[in-house]
Amino acid sequence: MDDAAGTDFSTYKEIGIELVSPSTGIKYYKPVANSSSKPVVGMCFDSVDEAFEFYKQYGRSSDMMLKRLLNKMEFLPNFTCHYTIKEDGRYEMVFVPFTCIDNHNRNVTVGAALLGNETADSYRWLLLTFLSTFGAPPQVVVTDQDAAMKRAIKDVLPRSRHRLCMWHIWDKITSKVGANLCGTTDFKKRLGRIVWDDSIPIDEFERQWPIILSDFNLSEHEWLGDIYNIRHDWIPAYYKDEKLSGLMRTTSRCESENHFFKKFCNRKSNLVEFLSHFDSAMEVQRK
Repeated sequence: MDDAAGTDFSTYKEIGIELVSPSTGIKYYKPVANSSSKPVVGMCFDSVDEAFEFYKQYGRSSDMMLKRLLNKMEFLPNFTCHYTIKEDGRYEMVFVPFTCIDNHNRNVTVGAALLGNETADSYRWLLLTFLSTFGAPPQVVVTDQDAAMKRAIKDVLPRSRHRLCMWHIWDKITSKVGANLCGTTDFKKRLGRIVWDDSIPIDEFERQWPIILSDFNLSEHEWLGDIYNIRHDWIPAYYKDEKLSGLMRTTSRCESENHFFKKFCNRKSNLVEFLSHFDSAMEVQRK
């Protein structure tokens, strides 16, 4: 079958949909489709329905062929066939949803993409596509500390306020500083009071931060120094007067959306199944 791992097809003889081994006579099969019906990198569709119909048509060739082969194996005892699917994900693509907040403070998925990798170039292409579709950049973007995404946002959305997810940074405290210190002292509690308090004045935050670190001999801690240097991007005290400051401090809304989509999709779905499940998820969300 198609995608037989480790098989060298260069010596195989091609007969229609069959690739025949010259030494063993074993036959491998491949989907039949003309060039206009085969998916290629960089394809764009005007709608989910159009993409779904395209991949449904393409998938029929391999799916119908597989059913014929399995039926043949059932009725012909001497006939055998095997097919393989990669265990680590059929396409190894990254699902990237765009989650926004509507006027009722609810999550709304306004777009999504499947990326072949998580490079800065891929994110730039995605953000440019987003801009061409919506016509205007978002006021605020909240992400984790992914470096490639940060570069892409800086290049494509220079007017958008890019904030880093507080939760992702705070969740690393124990592993970076040490479980013993966090578990046997009030270090994390004291630091949390000034980190999560969006009413604290900036000068008070900057006064207390070095005092807390000094009390626990952490003044020279490299990671704590790094997150302090980017404090304007994740500490609420520095953007409490900006738009959406209280609604968008973490990516918890995106994490909630990811959990929502997992109810409908899984990493082993083929593209046809994924698009169908995604469409069903959108119908449920918009009810």
